[in-house]
Amino acid sequence: MGVFVQRSPAGAVPAAWGKPKRMSPGDVQAERPSIAADGNLAVVGWVTQTSYLHYSPTARRSFWIRVSTDHGATWRAPHRVSPSNGRVDYPRLAVQGHEIFAVWTNANNGAIRFATTNDLGATWSRRTIATTSSTSDGSREGFAGLPDVGVSGTNVALVWFADQKGAQQVALSATGGTDLTSSTPSTTLVGTSPNDGQRYAAAAGSAIPGDPRVAVAFTTQSKVLVRVWDGVTLGPELAVASFPTTAVGVLYAGGYGPAVLPTGSDGLSVAFGACRRRFNVADPCDPTDARTRIDVLSRESPDGGATWGPVRRLTDATKAPYRINDEPSIALTAGTRRIAFDSYETSFVAYVVRMGSLR
Repeated sequence: MGVFVQRSPAGAVPAAWGKPKRMSPGDVQAERPSIAADGNLAVVGWVTQTSYLHYSPTARRSFWIRVSTDHGATWRAPHRVSPSNGRVDYPRLAVQGHEIFAVWTNANNGAIRFATTNDLGATWSRRTIATTSSTSDGSREGFAGLPDVGVSGTNVALVWFADQKGAQQVALSATGGTDLTSSTPSTTLVGTSPNDGQRYAAAAGSAIPGDPRVAVAFTTQSKVLVRVWDGVTLGPELAVASFPTTAVGVLYAGGYGPAVLPTGSDGLSVAFGACRRRFNVADPCDPTDARTRIDVLSRESPDGGATWGPVRRLTDATKAPYRINDEPSIALTAGTRRIAFDSYETSFVAYVVRMGSLR
């Protein structure tokens, strides 16, 4: 199993994908990919594991990256970021200028690890910024805070699950993250929330030069929420969706796995998995239940969340084989918002990554 990247011209709508290029070495098992880019600098990350067919959740898992300085045309050699004998959960990446930011959980002891490099990965500054007791993926997988990082200019926001009850925390910096340590006070986004490995929080910095905003998106039992950090103030909760709700003619019981991106002068773009009401299903947001039907919805605000436009539905979960659509991500290229997401059914026999483009 390997990690691959594909490129498309920035202005192509829909995206015109080139041939996939393998990032992880051919002699290792790799999954849990992440990607980030700014200008001509791009970085891809993945996690290696000892086996795919005989996967052991207690075996070592290491975090690796590769870097490109020419928009992904060529790539440098793989570089390991975490210890070779450790375990990580799901690392995430961000890029600002020539600096790379990474965050992950040490699955052995619950440390939320934060790392930065300004020389394309040759040297790193690594530190622990918090500790979690969350085991979102099950206790045998180890601790999993499912952290994320967003950066815009010198403003940084890190989000993670703090405990098994689903408390979600954010740590903020206006100095490029240099002041973030384990003693840095964090802010509680929500005290309790579903913590099942699906309802994670997200962070992203603005793609617009000069826009200082970093947005964080998170879910509660009944809402998808956003807050915005501008380097001075963490703004109030902005409700993107409340459940149950009817959108595009469909009744949705809940939502999870949001993605967020500040766009335009004061715009916000949000996407999330939305769970259709299923009266014979205990948890309509459980993607492992073959009876669930989950769509990807998106919504945008032109004025920093004061008002929101209509809900867009990017998928139709009533149509086989892709009954489950979730884990969206958002990027901005040539003025077009790109929303990528997973589409699959519970046995993973049918599985594809798809993308919608919004202008």
